[in-house]
Amino acid sequence: MQKRLLVLYVLILLSGSIFAQKSPVIIKGEAKEYAGFNLTLQYISDFITGKKTELGVIHIDDNGKFNISLTINEITYAFMDLGAMRGYIYLEPGTTYNIILPPYTPKKEADKFNPYFKPEEIVLGITNNDAQKLNKTITNFDDEFNYLFNKNAYRLLSGNGLKLSKEIIAHLDSVFPADKNTFFEQYKKFRYVKLFILSRKRQKRLIVNEYFTHSPVLYNNPAYTESFMLMFKNFLQAYFVQKRGIKLKQAFIDGASFDTLSVTLGSDTLYRNREFREIVLLKGLFDAYYSDTYDKDKIIALTEQAIQTGSTEKIKETANDIYKKITHLRPGTKAPDFTVYTLKGKEKTLDSYKGRFVYLNFANIENYACKKDFQLLNTLSRKMRRDLTIVTVITNKDLKEVTSFINKNKYRWEFLFLGDRGNILFDYNISTLPAYFLIDPDGNLQLSPAPSPEENFYARFYEALRNYRYKKARKEKPAGKSIYDL
Repeated sequence: MQKRLLVLYVLILLSGSIFAQKSPVIIKGEAKEYAGFNLTLQYISDFITGKKTELGVIHIDDNGKFNISLTINEITYAFMDLGAMRGYIYLEPGTTYNIILPPYTPKKEADKFNPYFKPEEIVLGITNNDAQKLNKTITNFDDEFNYLFNKNAYRLLSGNGLKLSKEIIAHLDSVFPADKNTFFEQYKKFRYVKLFILSRKRQKRLIVNEYFTHSPVLYNNPAYTESFMLMFKNFLQAYFVQKRGIKLKQAFIDGASFDTLSVTLGSDTLYRNREFREIVLLKGLFDAYYSDTYDKDKIIALTEQAIQTGSTEKIKETANDIYKKITHLRPGTKAPDFTVYTLKGKEKTLDSYKGRFVYLNFANIENYACKKDFQLLNTLSRKMRRDLTIVTVITNKDLKEVTSFINKNKYRWEFLFLGDRGNILFDYNISTLPAYFLIDPDGNLQLSPAPSPEENFYARFYEALRNYRYKKARKEKPAGKSIYDL
């Protein structure tokens, strides 16, 4: 009887926790300075590619008030871009947050397409005491941890670094105690890995065994994901040169499947857990793709296999995100479609230029490099108009200013005005200006990215044109004998 009651009690507790997880998160407040804004709340859904996924859109009404309800299944690190700043918050299921937004600081024009720009990160203020604990604890812990880490970084590299690491951890644990099996306990644990990366730099396997091998993969814990990315950076390159990595390297060279690579890596005691070794492999393949050392087609094929055979849905999702990332805008693939307007308001899509080679570029008339390239584009537009259509998407906000600039300089190629069609910038991964792409008459990317006008584009284009015509002729050759059969 007692056993039955105990089982029933456990079930009630479990069901209670499940219902708590499904409780909505409510975010509300007032920020008159943001009246009329729509702020997108996001989270990192794949830490390897850094993919951002929308949690919800916070609409600020005309009075500056906002109130949104959303559902999450676990504690989630969320953030929203606020001009030059990025506000972040840890959200707990079933919690209401009355938040304060910082004074709005717009992003400078020069920073909008600066690939090195990073918004200033600030924790969002929470006014209701019952919702403050986790965010306040993590913020205070991080402040103290970062202070001690930066202050002692050099000493951590010395012979007594391990002892110092343990002293720092003992201090932090005394000031910031954590209940067992909580988000914050795991957060602290994996933040400490940064200390050991310096103090035990020649004992990497010991760190992996102590912190990662026997732990579940914590996809939504920023301390875990940051430490994971540091520990397993360029994993394949590092592992292949080790004695224990010879079998994995040979399997990779022989064209083994993703499953076979996983089984091979699993013979190493550090990687017995299938989900863990698969996420390590995916990280390794992702880094290897961008190293330009390994066969890109082979890596693409392996990630495609992982989408089908990954051990968990999360592994499959991660593999799919990596596959999309590494194949997006790849030469030979379809160029992203778009709908943008000319300076006179005429709608244009990518299909508008079908049957022509298109030299697509993105520019801003206030950008010096863009204006410099315009002089060369003007020459190209005259010399190559029979074979090439130049299309420039202008990102400036003022249509009259853009039109005046183009007319004043007598530029004669096709100009499109971005306006409110900003999705094209995301579709083409525009992070810096100017940016260039060469699209063939069938709508496929030929050069991606393409060289700028001063980077020998003329020669590269005519090489691409010859190759395109040759392949087209081969496909359309007569059924009978022809010159191609000689």
